[in-house]
Amino acid sequence: MPRRSFFIRESELSDDQRQVINRRSDNSFIVKGCAGSGKSILALWKAKQIQDEDKGTFLFVVFTKALKQYMSDGVSQIGIHANCIENYNQCFYWKQDPETKKWVQGDWKKGSYDYLIVDEAQDFSQEDILMFKSKARKALLLYGDSAQQLYNFIPGKTTISMDDMVYITKFPTEQLVFNHRLPKKVARVAEYINSESDVLERRCQNEGTELPKIFEYRTFEEQLDAIIQIIKNRNFEDVGILFRHNRDVERATAYFKAHGLPNVEAKINESIDLNFKSDNPKIMTYHSAKGLQFEAVFIPECTCSENDDRNPLYVAITRTYQTLYIMHSGNLSSFFDDVPRHLYETSTAQTEEL
Repeated sequence: MPRRSFFIRESELSDDQRQVINRRSDNSFIVKGCAGSGKSILALWKAKQIQDEDKGTFLFVVFTKALKQYMSDGVSQIGIHANCIENYNQCFYWKQDPETKKWVQGDWKKGSYDYLIVDEAQDFSQEDILMFKSKARKALLLYGDSAQQLYNFIPGKTTISMDDMVYITKFPTEQLVFNHRLPKKVARVAEYINSESDVLERRCQNEGTELPKIFEYRTFEEQLDAIIQIIKNRNFEDVGILFRHNRDVERATAYFKAHGLPNVEAKINESIDLNFKSDNPKIMTYHSAKGLQFEAVFIPECTCSENDDRNPLYVAITRTYQTLYIMHSGNLSSFFDDVPRHLYETSTAQTEEL
């Protein structure tokens, strides 16, 4: 399958997506939509509209560095000035607590704009949202999905659901109904992970060709060896390898570079080495993958079972537009306990990749 571009031409938008694009920009609003519904590209199109119609100044805010970099392809194609897009960390001053040595968020440093466009709004706190509102002279446009809420662990920060955001801001809401990325075969598994209990399958537009695969291995290294062989044997050119923790990203990156995948690219903590125009496999955490998409997604060492792990795992599973491999050497994540066996393929012999 050819690499699927992040960018979608205006002629390719669905009716519900067009409704969002055609909404007047002079008033604030909220767009809610499931994973793969096109929230990010619609936010970019709205920024393009504001720019082309010379409506005023704007700032497009995303949460992660990886998503900002991923969007660079769409930004260049759609014709938005790159300096109009910023990630969360760069929008604030930061200071180190002298006792805990942890970095804490300080004041907003970007000034005021006619328009503020915020993607992945569910990861911002109530205080952030109200601050954004105060910095937008004409309108604040918020795009998000509560099922993908990830960053409620940041000290001093309490994220809120999209429904609470509607209640607090009193903004009118648009709902994106369809998932244009995820195959139904993967969605049927993802539904059991989704904390919002959303019937995701009904929203998906294509059935897909492959059941998700859950493979068991003896060791962490065996999982990585299997990934190398699968990528080579199936000629995957758009690969995401996603881990729960940065320490596993770092460990896997070193292993891949020494054992047959020398060109892997990775985001490890604050270090980012990702070129989304290349065919090299990308390695990162579940959190960093939010907003991204890949032909083939590998989730090695899938053993997480804490309640705070549920949404990040859901995000990781929903990054694929074709193929999903879930791997483990310890106990498989308990989030799969209720997933019916017929919804995925399983193996302990690792025959497919050899």
